[in-house]
Amino acid sequence: MPATFPSHQGLVLPLKLWRPRWFDGVALVVGAASPDVAYAFDGSGLPVWPLSHQPVGVFLWCLPVTVLLAALVRLAAPVVAAHLPRGGPFALDDYGALHRSRHRWWVTVGSAVLGAASHLVLDLIEAITGPVAEVGLHLAGAFATAAVLLKVGRRRLIRRWHGPPPARTRRPLLFWAVAIGAATPMLVITPYLPAAQLAHTTGVRLLAAVSLAMLLAAACTTCVSQVRAAGWSRDRLPH
Repeated sequence: MPATFPSHQGLVLPLKLWRPRWFDGVALVVGAASPDVAYAFDGSGLPVWPLSHQPVGVFLWCLPVTVLLAALVRLAAPVVAAHLPRGGPFALDDYGALHRSRHRWWVTVGSAVLGAASHLVLDLIEAITGPVAEVGLHLAGAFATAAVLLKVGRRRLIRRWHGPPPARTRRPLLFWAVAIGAATPMLVITPYLPAAQLAHTTGVRLLAAVSLAMLLAAACTTCVSQVRAAGWSRDRLPH
């Protein structure tokens, strides 16, 4: 099957370039990965697989998962983007502006459903054509995703669509200490979790560990910045 990221996103991301107002880019990206999120729960007893890869699962699993994760991505985007390397022509620091990206609810819902449905379509193509096509789907999807992100970065489309990213105080020592400290134990235990012998399950868990660590780092960095800002404001008040 194509990789959860970045292969699956290659089918839907061009839609954002085609009609930026018609599609929620975050929901497209997360939605295209959402069926595979269920793999993180392999062996837990939760009835999310194979539901997540069935048409009804697009609405019962993928849609709520995408809406939740997309909201978390937008919330953490300014802090995470401020601590990433710029990435040259990819202009990764511009992605902090995703915090300001807001769409009508039906645009987000439609993009989430479309992203999840595209995932099922690609998996079906791989099942019909056989394992020989798997490598080609991996490469084609990853290439398409990289090409779209490169075009978005070079043309500074994130800023054009959503404005400049909100200013955030950079605290790289704190951010990366929390991110690495949180990710390390999750990565260490991953090979010992149920169904770890399945490459797709372990791959999703590794992505989840890194993502959760970045979210936690963003939350801690934001809290420290707010506490220090509040203390500075009190110090300036007349006594």
